[in-house]
Amino acid sequence: MSVNKNRSTLVNLNQLVLNIPIRRKLTEQDNRDKFEWDQWQSTTKAINNVEVPAKEKHIRNLIIGTFRLDGSRLFWSMVIRLQIDSHPITCWKFCYVIHRLLKDGHRHVIHDCIILTPYFDQLCKYWSGVQHGYGLLSYRYCHLLVSKLKFHVRNPKFTGNLTIDENNDVRRLLNDNYSLYSQLCLELLEYMEEILNLVQVIFSSLDQSRTNSMTATGQCRLNPLIACVQDSSLLYDYIVKVLFKLHEGLAGDTLQSHRVKLSDHFRRLKRFYSQTSTLQYFRNLIKVPILPENPPNFNIKDDMKNYTSPVPIVTTSTTDDILIDTSDDNKVALKSTVSEDSMFNRSKEISDLEQRVMQYDAMLKQNRSETDDLHRTIAAKDAELLAEKNHRSQLEEQLRQQLDNRQRIDEIQAMDKNSNEKFNKLLETYNKLREEHVVVLRREGENKKQLTDLNQQHEQLKDEYKKKEEEFNQNYEKLNNEIVQLRQTNNELQDRIQILTTERNDYQSMTISAKERLQQIENAKQNVEERFKQLESDKTRLNQDKSTFEQKLNQTEGARQDLFYKNREHEENLIDLIHDKEILELKIIDLEETIREWAQRYLDTTDKQKLIQANHEKLVNNLKRQYKHTILTYCINQMHDGIERTKNLELFNGKHSSDYLQTKIQLANGSVKKMLDLWKKQNDSDESE
Repeated sequence: MSVNKNRSTLVNLNQLVLNIPIRRKLTEQDNRDKFEWDQWQSTTKAINNVEVPAKEKHIRNLIIGTFRLDGSRLFWSMVIRLQIDSHPITCWKFCYVIHRLLKDGHRHVIHDCIILTPYFDQLCKYWSGVQHGYGLLSYRYCHLLVSKLKFHVRNPKFTGNLTIDENNDVRRLLNDNYSLYSQLCLELLEYMEEILNLVQVIFSSLDQSRTNSMTATGQCRLNPLIACVQDSSLLYDYIVKVLFKLHEGLAGDTLQSHRVKLSDHFRRLKRFYSQTSTLQYFRNLIKVPILPENPPNFNIKDDMKNYTSPVPIVTTSTTDDILIDTSDDNKVALKSTVSEDSMFNRSKEISDLEQRVMQYDAMLKQNRSETDDLHRTIAAKDAELLAEKNHRSQLEEQLRQQLDNRQRIDEIQAMDKNSNEKFNKLLETYNKLREEHVVVLRREGENKKQLTDLNQQHEQLKDEYKKKEEEFNQNYEKLNNEIVQLRQTNNELQDRIQILTTERNDYQSMTISAKERLQQIENAKQNVEERFKQLESDKTRLNQDKSTFEQKLNQTEGARQDLFYKNREHEENLIDLIHDKEILELKIIDLEETIREWAQRYLDTTDKQKLIQANHEKLVNNLKRQYKHTILTYCINQMHDGIERTKNLELFNGKHSSDYLQTKIQLANGSVKKMLDLWKKQNDSDESE
């Protein structure tokens, strides 16, 4: 895809940017020029087609610029000069910068970007045809930004970073209007859906490209996930609180669709947090919150007390974010910039400290709830242990008393022995797998030691290092896969051990109830035989009905699949036609522009041709006049020459030769004839013209 096909996009962007108001200007010329140059440098370094993540200092500089000018008019005037749709990586980094400006920039940035919503729609359509790489990533990110802007249009009380007030209590936002709360819940779920779709595309692109999170290419793709973690945690908190609010005033059946969507989002969000927390790139940048095993039960009102809000903790960097330039000679401008930046930094530090206090309170509540849960579980386990001991003593006494049922007890004990043997075999296999797991971990440690040794010999054996590094990565992936498989088998074995222990307890309990059950079985055996005969007859009749019903079901299923495939083909053809229509419209616009250019060129060339023709006619007329004048002068000179020669009596008398006189007369006569011939030719040419 080329940029030249989208001239209309740039024109529309110019028109849209002109609608953004200028809220504040810098007064001094020197200060304004330096500020604009710094903003331009940060913009070009943060938004380019190089596959590296944008540096935080450049994005922070752009955020400060929005606070100094109370908006993003200057930023968008610079974006016009960038070719956003020329490269998918450029569009990807542009979307990330816009996301950060919406979250952390001035509050007017949201209003400015709402004006530019058609431009984001056009970018989304532009990249919709690319189904791989950064093209697909840019499409999903543009779709997320459009959803975010529409959400803020419908809900202006939410800020760019999705906060409401100091407590973020969404339950007091709309009083008790449950219809508005239901609409808000649906919009929050849609917003969460777009974030999870973007996250899914990012992780799938990492799996396809096989990139590492510590490489520049991997970090370029993973960089927006920090903002996604922050937004998704707040959205999940709002959705849970709104659903608890709705369950207080509405019936549970009407909110079934909301609960189903939340359970799906909870599962995807939990997987997203677990994947993010395992990546080494995020360990020093953000602390990802941990979600519980299951979503809250909204049918139980007291479950709200056990709910804790997920709070991510972002580590703030201190060395790379110094943005004040002391090279300016103008001290007044420097003081103003320092004071404004310091005010912004103080407000930012205050908000960060308040956020940390809230996070620590949430963590404290979470720790208290976890300790209470642990105390409850310990007490429950103690009670279960005492009950189990009492139950075991009762079983032993009953087994001693039931000597008459010795044979049956022996059979049950044989079954118990078999279960014990199976249990011991499973324990042996579990121990073997555990030893293999330890061996694999030791191998992993040895491989890490080999990697450090290879790093020390990097300068001398560079080529050999690359080969061994590739081999190490392959072995490391294999070991990780083996570890994952061993963990899965370990979990399965633990589940089997638990199942066998429960079966063993069931066998022991069966010894108590075996006598009573045998008596009941003997009494019910006759009834069962009679009932079995009836069921056999019913079974044959039901099988016949089932076969006929399955035939009808297969026929209807085949017809439904045919209709589904036809409908899907129609939809795909319609999408292709719409895409072709857009391409043809763009080509028509380009052709109209080229036709206008060629028409203008044709008019210019015709005017120039007329001027050249007029100049040519003037030049020809001048040449004709000069030619006539030269002919006349030549003829006159020849005549004068003949006359002068005839007047020279001394020469005439000196020669006394008739031959000489005859030659002179012939020369004069020839000159006269030449003059007459030239004069006739000139007259003939004039008459023909």
